[in-house]
Amino acid sequence: MLKVLYLVHDLADPAVRRRVLMLREGGAEVVLAGFRRGENRLAEVHGVTPIELGRTADAKFAQRVSAVARATAGLKTLLRNVEKPDLVIGRNLEALAVAHKANALFGGNVPVVYECLDIHRLLLRDDMVGKAIRRAEAYFGKHAKLILTSSPAFIENYFNPRSGVKAETLLIENKVISLDEAAIQPAFGRPLKQPGEAWKIGWFGALRCRKSLGLLADFSRRMEGRVEIVLRGRPAYSEFDDFDTFVRDEPYLRFEGAYRNPEDLRAIYDGVHFSWAIDFFEEGLNSSWLLPNRLYEGCLYGTVPIALEGTQTARFLESRDIGLGLSEATVSQLEHLFESMTGDRYRALSEAVAATDRKTWLADRSDCAALVASLSRLVPATAERGGADAITPISVSPEGWTTMKPDVGASVSSLIVIPCLNEEKHIEALLAKLSLELDHMNARIVVADGGSKDATRDIVARISAADPRIVLLHNPRRIQSAAINLAVQTFGRDYEYMIRIDAHGDYPADYCRRLVQEAVLTQADSVVVAMETVGFGVFQKATAFAQNSKLGNGGSKHREGAKGHWADHGHHALMRIAAFDAVGGYDETFSHNEDAELDYRLKQAGFGIWMTDKTRMTYYPRSTIPTLFRQYLGYGRGRAKNILKHGSMPNLRQMLPLLVVPVFIGAFLAVLNWAAVIPFSLWAVACVGYGFWMAIGHRNPYGPLAAVSAMVMHFAWSAGFWMELLNFRGRKVSS
Repeated sequence: MLKVLYLVHDLADPAVRRRVLMLREGGAEVVLAGFRRGENRLAEVHGVTPIELGRTADAKFAQRVSAVARATAGLKTLLRNVEKPDLVIGRNLEALAVAHKANALFGGNVPVVYECLDIHRLLLRDDMVGKAIRRAEAYFGKHAKLILTSSPAFIENYFNPRSGVKAETLLIENKVISLDEAAIQPAFGRPLKQPGEAWKIGWFGALRCRKSLGLLADFSRRMEGRVEIVLRGRPAYSEFDDFDTFVRDEPYLRFEGAYRNPEDLRAIYDGVHFSWAIDFFEEGLNSSWLLPNRLYEGCLYGTVPIALEGTQTARFLESRDIGLGLSEATVSQLEHLFESMTGDRYRALSEAVAATDRKTWLADRSDCAALVASLSRLVPATAERGGADAITPISVSPEGWTTMKPDVGASVSSLIVIPCLNEEKHIEALLAKLSLELDHMNARIVVADGGSKDATRDIVARISAADPRIVLLHNPRRIQSAAINLAVQTFGRDYEYMIRIDAHGDYPADYCRRLVQEAVLTQADSVVVAMETVGFGVFQKATAFAQNSKLGNGGSKHREGAKGHWADHGHHALMRIAAFDAVGGYDETFSHNEDAELDYRLKQAGFGIWMTDKTRMTYYPRSTIPTLFRQYLGYGRGRAKNILKHGSMPNLRQMLPLLVVPVFIGAFLAVLNWAAVIPFSLWAVACVGYGFWMAIGHRNPYGPLAAVSAMVMHFAWSAGFWMELLNFRGRKVSS
């Protein structure tokens, strides 16, 4: 069991309670120690008695520095009864300073994790003060092995370009932890506005933004009772010491006290129609980059979020086509928004939120286990030792957690195959998530490794030693098609279904069980899934936007998603082993497009392929132009190889990009006749125009860059296709 010393900035912060619950649920033993900025019984964790390091106060930086100095000076005494941990986590800068000292007290070889969910304004100053604070952060974080943060914008705007802490980053969003059955019930059927009832906007959580309070008060007065504002949570009296008086004097604004997360969430969000997801605290910096708790809390229960355009929150919502955006935060903008709000429009907005995949808002047991697995790999000495003290991801059921009921997944046997090569950053978290599925299935996991040069094989071997249901298999041919063939040849005779998992993808917690349920229900021989492409860096986000659009996928249903239906092709997920064997498995001469080639043979042999809408996978695209180009070059070659093998003609959506290289070459004939450049120009203009149309229509600034990504994909696919075709013709002539 992983032993964690969790040092925090404020024991009264409810977010600290959530992280402790997450660590414990993931199988870690947690000692909690930290400063305290106030009293809040709702932040207490049952069974955990924290060690208090001292009292601090909001907006009093010098006082906090003094408290940190006193705590570090007396830390040996404060931690005298704490045995050496496997890992120390420091939440925020003051706790990181204490973590630095704790590491030294425990011998200097304890991995440190820096958890930072807000970027303090002092860290962003360009003067002597800002530089000094960043130097202090770099000093205290020099032994940090990992940075935990909650928004990709924090990584893009601070940790990568400015922070002196140089460590790998792990994104852990502020999702709601699934503690009870109510937290995982669908949001459909939530209470709607009744005739004569006022619209209610809920502003819940850390209430620290005076500008939001004033704006909402002014707006509610302007609407004269047609809109009411409900506040819940912890007011930051350091920001407005007149909070209570202010609220009392407002006729359409009320404060209803603190709440427990997640226990009280359904009740408080069912009482409002909209959630205020705008924050002006440290405006333009931290408030523009964060993804707040209230975003996940409200959306989990179908409440419609209101965000400010240009912020990370707005971009997050826009990418999912949900919520409302304000171009500017003014009373007149809000008034315009609500003057046109009807019951039917609200119902559509709420249902769109409720229809979003619940995993977008919810962290379940598999996420907790995955977090602890990611932390465990920072402790190499213990992992290499093996034996009783070895750290392995485990599953526990503390009081308050609900387990999934047995389902059809346990009634049939499944072989889960993970082809991989050099996946040390992802494999442990993936296995931790999948191992929880094994608790509800008659299944085995085979990791078919193609000769990894990093620590992938060691990680899998260690986990396999602790869990015999997970097996490491050497794949001498390295490619994915060979890996799956070898796994099925070695183990397949004992199983009915084979489930294919990509080591670099992400999956819902019940992914494998959903696939088996669909296979049993439809009697399909193959179940395929849709892919949702998600990016983090600028180019990766643009590529994801392109691949999720018709410009990049040509309307492919396994890229866009569709209602469940019988299909000719899709992203491979599950296959009946008897059908797989009957057609000879994957063709190992294909390094790309092996799935489409196998689907062709399955259909020709009379086997059924079902595209499910009950689950999907998340795919992370290439993050640079060269890697994206090489990937699609391989796709093009694979498609040509498929056509040459079977004589099957490409469909229309593949024929169009097929023409890109010919029209590009033809453009050079413009030296003879200017008209030769017209076809190439039409393609380029169409791509760029579509990109700008997407930027405007979807309010996504990555639209123009997405056009560039799409052009790279089109050109590379076409080039690969013609290279393979001409190479084949050359081989045929020479023979």
